[in-house]
Amino acid sequence: MRYTTEFKLMCVELYRQGKWVKTPKGMKPANFRNKIPTWNRIEQAGGPEALCHKAHYKAWSPEEELELVSQVNAEQSMMAVACQYGISCGLLYQWVRKYREEGYNGLVSKKKFETQKIEGQKT
Repeated sequence: MRYTTEFKLMCVELYRQGKWVKTPKGMKPANFRNKIPTWNRIEQAGGPEALCHKAHYKAWSPEEELELVSQVNAEQSMMAVACQYGISCGLLYQWVRKYREEGYNGLVSKKKFETQKIEGQKT
């Protein structure tokens, strides 16, 4: 479910006052209540514009990914690093996992769906 920036800011403001917004239809209360503290951390780290939907997502270079992975490896929490840079914890987790499994080469992007012709294969 996508929420407007105004709705997120209202939820964050009420959260800071110790109040909760009524859970939207179709959401489990626990899931919704877990989002609001995350929005609060994102807003504190990057300002109100950090809660806006992005028209174009940034393409991260392997060097930039390595910098964030290094911060996690240096005992910073994934949530703190992800909020600081405005990315999801899931994305950061994938980078950390790839780095631990394959090293720096795991961060170098591989083309998905790259098809290679195999000799003798009928097409």
